Amino acid sequence: MTALFISREDLVRHTPLSGNIDMDKVLHFVKIAQDIHVQGLLGTPLYERIQTDILASTLTGDYLALVNNYVKPVLIQYTFLEFLPFAQYTLGNKGVFKKTSENGDNPSVEEVDRMKEATRDTAEHYARRLADHLRHYAHDLYTEYLTAQKDEIHPQRDITFGGWNI
Repeated sequence: MTALFISREDLVRHTPLSGNIDMDKVLHFVKIAQDIHVQGLLGTPLYERIQTDILASTLTGDYLALVNNYVKPVLIQYTFLEFLPFAQYTLGNKGVFKKTSENGDNPSVEEVDRMKEATRDTAEHYARRLADHLRHYAHDLYTEYLTAQKDEIHPQRDITFGGWNI
């Protein structure tokens, strides 16, 4: 069983997704963003600790603060980024369909690309904050961050986005 670190309300409240979004179409992208981006930032041991605590309803203290203040903002933005290119499409038994609106126009590829870049910038900002927080407090608060084994994902400690080194 997998615990998702964000809720539908988190996504609707902190992204342009509307309140009537079909979450069945978004959940897949939450899982992708969590597995790729969040686990890459946390490393496997800390990621699994948070998973275990959420599933057992024992996420408290510093770990709860880490998730609420740092992990959720990263995951929300990366979920939106992963979902955005597929938002207009539905896959069914008869193939792939592009949704159209009676009241609006579909955005151009350039417009979607601009939205993706703006979302990526926001996600990277939150990823830097998370990495900085972990780097400063791992020894005292989140020892799992420092314990990845050979066959596990090691956390990204030196983060580079768009030419910037952190």
